[in-house]
Amino acid sequence: MTTRATSIQDNERIASLDMMRGLALLGILLANSLHFQYGLFLIPNLHDYYPLGMIDRITENAILFLATASFYTLFSFLFGYGMALLKERLEQRELRFGTVYFRRMSILLVVGFLHYLLIWDGDILLTYALGGMLLYFFLRLKEKGLLVWSLILLLLMATSIGMPEDESTLVVEDSLASYSVIEKEVLTSGSYAEVVQFRLTEDMFGLGGYGQILVILSAMIAVIGMFLLGAFVARKKWLLNIDHHRTMLKKVWWITLLVGFPTKIPHAFIGDSYQYEMLHMTIGGPLVAMFYATSIALLATNPTARKWLQPFAMVGRLSLTNYLMQSIVFTTLFYGYGFGLFNSLGYFVGAILAIVFFLLQILFSIWWITRFKMGPFEWFWRAGTYLEIPKLKRES
Repeated sequence: MTTRATSIQDNERIASLDMMRGLALLGILLANSLHFQYGLFLIPNLHDYYPLGMIDRITENAILFLATASFYTLFSFLFGYGMALLKERLEQRELRFGTVYFRRMSILLVVGFLHYLLIWDGDILLTYALGGMLLYFFLRLKEKGLLVWSLILLLLMATSIGMPEDESTLVVEDSLASYSVIEKEVLTSGSYAEVVQFRLTEDMFGLGGYGQILVILSAMIAVIGMFLLGAFVARKKWLLNIDHHRTMLKKVWWITLLVGFPTKIPHAFIGDSYQYEMLHMTIGGPLVAMFYATSIALLATNPTARKWLQPFAMVGRLSLTNYLMQSIVFTTLFYGYGFGLFNSLGYFVGAILAIVFFLLQILFSIWWITRFKMGPFEWFWRAGTYLEIPKLKRES
């Protein structure tokens, strides 16, 4: 029995999980393509969102319906799954899980903060790191406890649908509108230093320091429900023997298809109301995420489908590298300190750029994986996690 922690090897990887990560990265990029070119909050009438008219509106509807709130939720599910696997692997080696785990989360916290401050304030890594630290204590639970707490937290988020808009909601909306006006000016013509300074000083919610803490806690609750669901599925090992669990997975597929997508229709196609958005975010998003997960799980057992999904697996194996590269490239394309395309292309062209760039990421990932064992950012993360220098280059 080995006496030290080591990173996951090629023959230990679950291909369907890498496929899910790759698909999630495509969906996240499409959803983020709205925000890279128009800011964090899509305030009505602030930008020219539809320079191409109907085709831009159709693109917006499609992204809201298919991608927004579903792919970062799928990524949250996969994060929880991965952390449960990490715990199992380390405990099999009779190693202290907590020490390795908190080193891993601390590194992610630093990377997430730097990504937020220096590259893009739509970062999810910071929230994942903070939520991941809380996840550690839940991972002590049995399978039933993981499922129960997952459902409690997901249902807690869903209760926001019934909350009426009040004066405090309007105050926050006014603050976001004011923030977005300044953001538009800074991202259109500001220098890199001015953009960083803007992120450091502006209070987007108008709630002060305590408000920021409340926002962070809300974001943690929003992701940890899916973390726990992913950990539960990892414990049940449903994705290790898909044929054995095919009947159950098909039931989940049908339920999430027939319930998940209809709950996204009002926000994506009918109107922009608080209740529609919460229905979309808290029920539609998680259910559609599970639809995508079960779709890949079921398709991955078919040799032909598996071949078509393999490029997603290559991107998924470099998930952290590819996620950070998306932010670096697209902020450079759109922000004033780069190519200055902010508020100028429209949703359709932005989506085309996202798809083209993802195709380039597929080619890059295939090229990289044939030569190296892991991505550069994955290498850095694992080196810090395990306090040893992992081998990067493959033997020729």
